[in-house]
Amino acid sequence: MNKIEFNPRKSRHIKYLEKRIVELHEEIFEEALFIATTGLDSNYFERLQIQTKIKLQKKYRRRLNLLNL
Repeated sequence: MNKIEFNPRKSRHIKYLEKRIVELHEEIFEEALFIATTGLDSNYFERLQIQTKIKLQKKYRRRLNLLNL
């Protein structure tokens, strides 16, 4: 048996992290696609938001990997 089955709080946290990673991936893709298709030189703030979302996504993936051990 898996340890996750005995800990409902941990399993809910894992589901939340998985959902949030997918949401962040979609947001990053949409924003990057918008910047790429408009051909405009995006400002610093937009790039900073994308970089922050990428860092969050990496952080959540590391946490998820640790929880799944």
